[in-house]
Amino acid sequence: MKKFNEFFEHQIYQRVIETPSAEVQHSVYTLQLRFDSKDILYQAFYQGPQSPWMSSLCYLIHGKTLSELNKFSIENWKASFKDDQSFWDFYQEEEEQFVFWPTELLKAALDTYRGRDYLYKETSPLVCRCFGVREKDILEHLQKEEIPTLETLGNSSSAGMGCRTCVPQLKRWLAVDGSDKKGRFFKEKSAANWVTEIDYLLSCFPQSLDWKMEVISFNQGVVMISYNKEVSQKEEEATGHELQRFLGAALDSDLSFFLRRARHFSKA
Repeated sequence: MKKFNEFFEHQIYQRVIETPSAEVQHSVYTLQLRFDSKDILYQAFYQGPQSPWMSSLCYLIHGKTLSELNKFSIENWKASFKDDQSFWDFYQEEEEQFVFWPTELLKAALDTYRGRDYLYKETSPLVCRCFGVREKDILEHLQKEEIPTLETLGNSSSAGMGCRTCVPQLKRWLAVDGSDKKGRFFKEKSAANWVTEIDYLLSCFPQSLDWKMEVISFNQGVVMISYNKEVSQKEEEATGHELQRFLGAALDSDLSFFLRRARHFSKA
């Protein structure tokens, strides 16, 4: 274990991650995190003036799971440096603060990673966590590319080139089977009729009540369904696949169903 005073001149954690899983700013500091496919943090760096708190934060959180990071607090510093007088001398300057800003910065980064960055700024939902590709990036690619494919999307944004857990979702966006499905989605029904049917069948989906699911949009065969439940990325992906099979089989296999965490904006 390093001594706390070593972090006063410790610049090893002042670097830039080109493709972070999460990035947030506070005052003059930017914190970047990168997770692997099992939600284990394997990179943590910051930009800004040299800070023993930021350096020690990156040091202490490295290698921890998302679950462990959710519980991370000032108590972790106290436990790690309990016999280090240099830490306690420096901590006296911080203990009177109502909010301990390094942990608030970490919390904001974790919220961003879990897809709740709308709490800090309005942004498009994250699709590819490895390379930070968002829904808006995919939609822009579909509009610009004459024949969009996984390869063209990967070349332009690297989406799907990491752990590849987002590939099934990307395939539904891109309709990679090459068939011309335009015009087939609506068949003989109006959009209003489709929404009514989807809404009814969604209420029959086993997780619908617990996850508080509801249809929020229906456009060109793409159905967006919001949910309001704290779940892991793995749970969200598994439920999304199950939802696609359930509703696709009951309604129309040409329809694509996507889950999106419900957005809540606090009133000023």
